[in-house]
Amino acid sequence: MDKFIQKLQEIAEAAEKELEDNVEWVKRYADYASVINENIASILKIRKLFREPTPLYVYSNISSAKGAKKEELVTFDLRYKGQSVANIKNRKNNLKLVTKKNTMDFYGIEGGKTLDWKSKEAENFRGSFVKKSPLRNDNAGKGNEEHRYESALLTELSKTDGKNKVLKNIQPVDLVKSRFQMPTPFRASKINFTYARHKGGGIDLLCRTKHGGKSKLNIFELKDEYEDPVNVLRQAVIYSVFIHKLLKTPEAGSEIWLKLFKFSKAPVQINAVAALPKDKNNDKSFRDKKIILKDGTIHLHYFYFSLSKTDKIESSIETSIFN
Repeated sequence: MDKFIQKLQEIAEAAEKELEDNVEWVKRYADYASVINENIASILKIRKLFREPTPLYVYSNISSAKGAKKEELVTFDLRYKGQSVANIKNRKNNLKLVTKKNTMDFYGIEGGKTLDWKSKEAENFRGSFVKKSPLRNDNAGKGNEEHRYESALLTELSKTDGKNKVLKNIQPVDLVKSRFQMPTPFRASKINFTYARHKGGGIDLLCRTKHGGKSKLNIFELKDEYEDPVNVLRQAVIYSVFIHKLLKTPEAGSEIWLKLFKFSKAPVQINAVAALPKDKNNDKSFRDKKIILKDGTIHLHYFYFSLSKTDKIESSIETSIFN
């Protein structure tokens, strides 16, 4: 265990140093925060024009927020089981459904068209994912399989009715009522990481939890197969270091980011979470171990779950995030 924690401690310190040596992220994330803050009312206004057509789910991102000034160029991403199948675009109060060409490759549904959102053809496209219950192409690749797991977790954890929810007191962080993958300046893998500026990786799931009157921010690194948690936590810790630094840096717009994440003030406890399908050898030995930063702490946690054949998260979740 000592070697396990030491590895993660070393990578956290290396990530801290990268952020200190490459300060361009400070202004960039301040600009991101400013753009979102300025355009959030416009984006919300357009978001209210349509309902989420489940089993398709609406996603938003920072790039979309940047184009949303004066409600003229608002764009949302529409995904099925985590795979992007269309964009919803508002152009001067004209709502369009722009379908992706690869829907034919993945699901056998014709795409590559721009349709009026309320048109019969657009309705048929959306309805195809309900009527046909299309399955992902077996050759889609592992990355897309992880998107499927991610989407299933978001669907379950986003529920607001505790009676029908397998795990209470947890909610994903959204962006203007849409699913959202928080970007980072790091590109991380199981082995190493690099400072990648605006081409860094996104956090799989960013979730708030509340227990005993205390709210926490959880950075989930998700895999679709059980594997050594040290490799999974390596990525979660790197992203956690960045979020910790972001929320403590006023010059990077920390006040706005705190508000977007629905926290009233710093400091915020940050949990780095290995989210993995259950296995007979689930490793829980790192439960609530800590990584010490220069001005804070990252707590290590596990989140073990099972996914049914119908993409439902089963009730037997094992997690330490509420400790």
